[in-house]
Parts: sequence; structure tokens; C-alpha cells
Amino acid sequence: MHKIIKSGVKALLRKCGFQLIHTHALPCSNRLAMLRHHGIQTVVDVGANVGTYGAELRDSGYEGRIISFEPTARAFQTLQARSKSDPQWFAVQCAIGESNGEATIHVAANQAESSSLLPMLARHRECAPEALYISTEQVPLKTLSAALSEFVQPGERLLLKIDTQGYEHMVLKGAAGILPQVALIECELSFAPLYDGQLLFPEMMALLKSMRFEPVQFVPGFVDMQTGYNLQLDGIFSRTESRNECPC
Repeated sequence: MHKIIKSGVKALLRKCGFQLIHTHALPCSNRLAMLRHHGIQTVVDVGANVGTYGAELRDSGYEGRIISFEPTARAFQTLQARSKSDPQWFAVQCAIGESNGEATIHVAANQAESSSLLPMLARHRECAPEALYISTEQVPLKTLSAALSEFVQPGERLLLKIDTQGYEHMVLKGAAGILPQVALIECELSFAPLYDGQLLFPEMMALLKSMRFEPVQFVPGFVDMQTGYNLQLDGIFSRTESRNECPC
């Protein structure tokens, strides 16, 4: 009942030109401003899990297309059900990486949120025991360029969101064919090694800079509650040549 009332209030406020936002969700309004500023037509959601990111986009006011990729079976079922009634939201069950074929994904206990193609390291297990791997699944693996070939038209402007638990650099490695159309990249960045084989914050920053993307926003993420250290954050990066400086 609470969800129904909340949805009704949000819909009424939108009709009146207002938006209801929780204080912890304020960065969503920043993202919406960036989407509009860059004329983003499609958001590519890699590592969609159960569709929380797509739902946040809709709640913030984004009305363009969303293409969500999620490889794990149970999370994909929820994602598919969540997106089914939205004709502009497409759900695809596959992993995105550096090549085309099949891969083994480790499925995490926390509703598959921490699932990864990479082994989990001790630091992650110690800080989040609820995220331990509980099974594996064989899943299709595609490069982003191949996966988007049937969805994206030449010249279409994209935001690429990557949340693949340490596999972000491999997603970018397989994105060369579509990357020229990407105006914004939003991805998870780690200060500490959490997955075996991942690139850490300095290496990811250097990689994105080499692709001509610069940071425009950081949001704190995964925290080690014993030390208070921020282990991960989310960053949004703008393509250098496509960003117009604010004249103010």
C-alpha cells in the first residue's frame, strides 16, 4: 500500500511540475541534468541486477530509452518483470566483456548484487559477508559493440553505466566500436582490491583519460564499517570534446 501511495504522490507532483526526491538520492537530479545537457537518447545499463538503476532513472524524470544487461538468472527475472510494462526499457540476459562467447559468473548471496566474473578477494568477504558467492552460472558473454548492434543507431548519443564488480575495464575493452557514440560514462571505482584482476582507482582514471573522458562527479559507495574507509565510489565521466563549459 505504501508503494502505491508513494507512486501516486510522485505522479501527481510530476503533473504539477515538481519532483519528490529523498536527500540521499540527490545525485539522481545531477545525472538528469547531465543527460539533458548532453542530449542523451539512450542509457546503456551494464550490470543491471534487478533494475534499480533503471527505476531511479525513471523516478528522476528520464524518459528516453534504457537498455539493461544482466547475466544472472534470478536477478534477470526481476529485471525483466520490472521493465516489461515500459516500452522504452529493454532487458537483455547476458554478460558484457572483452569478447564474444560464454563465461562463468560467480553469483553472490546479496540478491546477486556483488556477482562477478572475477574471484572475490578476502577484503570484500570480510567487509560484506552477506555478499559471499553461493553458486556459479554459465552465461552468454558479448562485447558491448556486438550486444548493442541491434539496438543502437549510428549517431545516437549514449550514457554508458557500468557496474560489473571489478570487470569494468573489460567492458570498456570490448566497447571500441560503440564508444564514439558515448558522451557520458558512469562506473564503479575501487580504492582497495576487492576482486582478483580488477583495476583500481588510479588505473581506471588513467584508462578513462586515455579514452578522452574526464570526471565530473563522484559519489561515495561501499564503506568498510570497521575502519570507516570508503572502498568504492561511483564516478561520472564526460567525453572531453563533447562537454560544453558553463559560461557562468
